[in-house]
Amino acid sequence: MRDVFWPLAGTTWMQTITSVMFLTVPVLAPALLDEVGFTASHVGLYTSLVFLGAMPVSLFMGALTARFGAMRTMQIGILASAAALFLSITTLLPLILACGFVLGMGYGPNTPGAAHILARVTQPKDRPLVFSIKQSGAPLGGFVAGLLIPWVVVGAGWREALMVSATLGVVTVLMVQPLRAKSDDDREPGRPLSAGGVWCQLRLLAGHAGLRRLTLAGFIFACIQSCMFAFLVTYLVNHVGLDLVSAGVAYSCMHGIGVGARIAWGWLAGRFVRAAMVLALLGMASASFVIMLAHMDASWPLWGIAAVSATAGATAAGWNGVFIAEITRVAPADQVSAATGGSIFFTYFGLVVGPAVFSVLVTLSNGYVLPYYVIAGCIFLAALSILPRRERPTLSRRSS
Repeated sequence: MRDVFWPLAGTTWMQTITSVMFLTVPVLAPALLDEVGFTASHVGLYTSLVFLGAMPVSLFMGALTARFGAMRTMQIGILASAAALFLSITTLLPLILACGFVLGMGYGPNTPGAAHILARVTQPKDRPLVFSIKQSGAPLGGFVAGLLIPWVVVGAGWREALMVSATLGVVTVLMVQPLRAKSDDDREPGRPLSAGGVWCQLRLLAGHAGLRRLTLAGFIFACIQSCMFAFLVTYLVNHVGLDLVSAGVAYSCMHGIGVGARIAWGWLAGRFVRAAMVLALLGMASASFVIMLAHMDASWPLWGIAAVSATAGATAAGWNGVFIAEITRVAPADQVSAATGGSIFFTYFGLVVGPAVFSVLVTLSNGYVLPYYVIAGCIFLAALSILPRRERPTLSRRSS
């Protein structure tokens, strides 16, 4: 594990900061309402645009990694996201939404790039835990964003909050530069960029039953996760009646417990329980907590709201590392990178579709109860689809 420490530390920190940058605008959204006209529906649209920008980048990560190196590609992505946040200080709503797309293009290299770096230095038996530790950077970033961004907004203003988040990205690029030489020593600078590998990835997923089931489940899980993260602060402020700082505390609890939860699920999946079973149980549990979220109101104490938010975060947002490890286990040994990149593409697609559909349901139902029930039902069905199946006896066994 000694060779894993610095690559894992670097990629986990990059995951944390990219999550802070991605979540900055959704967290400060209530502060944008009066001056910019940024409503709850725009939160969903912005989040969808982020992952719409990330989708094509994830499919080309194989070629980009081969030519430029995974670490360099991730660094360029963080700088692109930082530039998008700097440009978002405008009061022009269309420009802020466009910056969300650019931020997503910068966010796209993070997961496939880190998977490439860590897979080279990690034994297969350790991957559920290692990938879960790396993915714990996402809720850690949400925890930081939930506490830091409202504090900066209240103390200085929403423009200053955007600038602080962007500056964190620039500093991160400089911090991980010493890791670049070893992380990118497998790059091929003369390799041409080609779109041919994209179709190979998609054909692999379509032709492999296990990968198909996992990819579909990952799509649904991603839909639900993005809905909860994108709308929780707005839901708690506009529907439950919390102030922005209190809603930020609950939001931080949702993310903060996810740090330990992701690591715990990865440890459990790597040693005691099959990863597919862990994923299924997480889906079933998260459906219950999403329904509890739907019934919050002004009579709930803050500690109760924070507790339900935390348990929802531990389940509905704790699946990522175990999911990636299971993809690498199920995929053919010589096509792990292709399978991971293709699955992440559809995961990002879920992150695009989820908030957009949730926004429509909120508008049509004039509330949040129906949307939360819909996503709870979807994740429960997805969990059932990936329950471990008994292997059928082979022909030779039946004939003997």
